[in-house]
Amino acid sequence: MPKPSVSQRPDYRAARTRARRKRRRRRRRFWRGLLALACCLLLARGAAFAAENALDALFPDGPLPPPAAGSTEPPRPEPQSEPPAQAEAREALEACLARLPGRVSVLAVRPSDGLTIAWNEDEQYYAASLLKAPYALWLCRRAENGELDPDQPLDGWDGTVCEALTAMIARSDNQATAALYTRWPADEDTGFAAFLEELGIPPVRKTRALSPETKITGTLSASDAVQVLQAMEAYFATGTPLAETLKQAFLNTQHTFLITDWPMAKKYGNWTGALHDIAIVYAPDPYYAAVLTDWGDPVEEAPEYQEYYREISARLTDYMES
Repeated sequence: MPKPSVSQRPDYRAARTRARRKRRRRRRRFWRGLLALACCLLLARGAAFAAENALDALFPDGPLPPPAAGSTEPPRPEPQSEPPAQAEAREALEACLARLPGRVSVLAVRPSDGLTIAWNEDEQYYAASLLKAPYALWLCRRAENGELDPDQPLDGWDGTVCEALTAMIARSDNQATAALYTRWPADEDTGFAAFLEELGIPPVRKTRALSPETKITGTLSASDAVQVLQAMEAYFATGTPLAETLKQAFLNTQHTFLITDWPMAKKYGNWTGALHDIAIVYAPDPYYAAVLTDWGDPVEEAPEYQEYYREISARLTDYMES
């Protein structure tokens, strides 16, 4: 009996049937995948079209409508560059400061238009007698609030409280200062630290204080000093008799570090590692100026310090009055 051909064998027919089924399944999966991809593309195109129409509805062609009445959006000024003379004055001052020895910080601000020049303005220095300026403001506030009588005699000083205040500022008299802080110590416990924070002077690691135990301690930066100058001017503007007296004391200070052609309400500080001068400069357009350095020597003042300050003063005046 002849053998059946390969194609007639049962095992061959079963294998061929399985192969056909596999090919059909692969074709079905391919067409389903292709159909799913086409659906995704159609959905994406529809979403993009809808988004484009939404944007067209929100932002139609043509000029934008004017702002609604009462709109609070501030105007956007065009950026302004410094005039050539002012830019030249700034560069000259910065070159001067860069070649000076030691540490130097400068901050000057003209309130009328915000003109500012700053150099290491946040660096801290031993405050020395600069701290007498906010201390005087603190005492005057207490006097204005009825907590002390400026006309009363002061122990340890041959005169009244007001006369001691005047001497502490105009002559930086240390005996007057000691008599005042012995009677009214200024530290965290008495509210002086809180007063400084109120002026915008942040606390530092070493507490700023004036007292029999601490003497004068603490640091200030040029930024802190300008905050003090702003507080001085605000107090002077109250026009009270005590404010007028204190302003005159600052105008009568007897030192010549910062110099200008205008009256200045000033205070300086001089100690080992500290030679500072700060001022409200009453130019036709007044401004605040603070210069702090580490040049000081309370025993013998080096002549070059005056020269350095004269150059800083000239360059600073050129810029702030340009």
